[in-house]
Amino acid sequence: MSLATMPVGAEGHSAPTGGDDPAAPSPRSRRNSGLLPALARRLGQTAFVLLAVVVVTFSLLHAIPGDPARLILGKLATPDKVAALRHQMGLDQPLTTQFKDLVVGLFHGDLGTSLVSQTQSVNELVWPAFVNSIGLVGAALAISVVIGVTVGIVTGIRRNDGIDRGLQALMVILLSTPPFMFGMVLLLVALRTGIAPAGGWNGTPAQSLQFIWLPALALSVALAPVIARSLRQSIRETFAQDFVEAAIARGLPRKRVVLRHVLPNSLLPIIGLIGYSLGGLIGGAAVVEVVFNIPGIGSRMMAAVASRDFPVVQGIALVSAVTVIAFNALADAAYWIVDPRTRTPAS
Repeated sequence: MSLATMPVGAEGHSAPTGGDDPAAPSPRSRRNSGLLPALARRLGQTAFVLLAVVVVTFSLLHAIPGDPARLILGKLATPDKVAALRHQMGLDQPLTTQFKDLVVGLFHGDLGTSLVSQTQSVNELVWPAFVNSIGLVGAALAISVVIGVTVGIVTGIRRNDGIDRGLQALMVILLSTPPFMFGMVLLLVALRTGIAPAGGWNGTPAQSLQFIWLPALALSVALAPVIARSLRQSIRETFAQDFVEAAIARGLPRKRVVLRHVLPNSLLPIIGLIGYSLGGLIGGAAVVEVVFNIPGIGSRMMAAVASRDFPVVQGIALVSAVTVIAFNALADAAYWIVDPRTRTPAS
């Protein structure tokens, strides 16, 4: 087994070599040569995904029946007033022209102007809601990691006893419960017991800690059971590896085997799992925000869709897509840093 593929915590020495080949590239140069193409591929994928998001949202929004000018002015507005407002908002332009103006604005960092509130830009409407949603997702992620890792370690080390079966049954129940339904149950509990405010918000996420933990707990049911089940399976597979069996055969204490050999190798897949699951948390947060009356991107999106506010919907979709891509990139980077096996050009 080479050093590059040796599991974390495994002990051993590589076979001696007869000499160094001056023409052979160093491990650092091989890693760098594989990193640049990977970054180029990542940038190309990101550009393609963002373009696809813009095209799909633009097409779907213009396919939805309804006239934003008519919704703004009301049913009693005259056709002349509706036509004048459509011209003012640029809705009478060809779709190709509207799409071109949208793309040009995005290249300049301008998400456009709200059709409903024409005095506010999309940036002013979306970013405060986005900050609130990210605060909720961050709190839910912290709760999910604490619960998922704790339950995963306990059920992975214990072998089919009462605690293992009980925790597994609980994780199955939570995994099959939609976050909004669990949120409504927690909302009723909060109303009856007063353990937390039953919805609402108070400024920024840092100022709303007493409001945020209950919806974050509701949202965590989407990720905590997945982490627990995946870590449990990873721990049991690691226990079956040869280097773990060799450590046990040498008489090492079980606690040392678990802490030094099993857990470091078992936690590696969880890093990627968490990064790739954050997109689902952002989607689930939109529904939980409505249940708990949190002014996030979920409630902002629903209001924008109802009023046919195309720029706001497009801005939220684009910001959400960029966030998911950034989370996935961070997960890849963390995995690359932690696991040496992913640093070779072949990986």
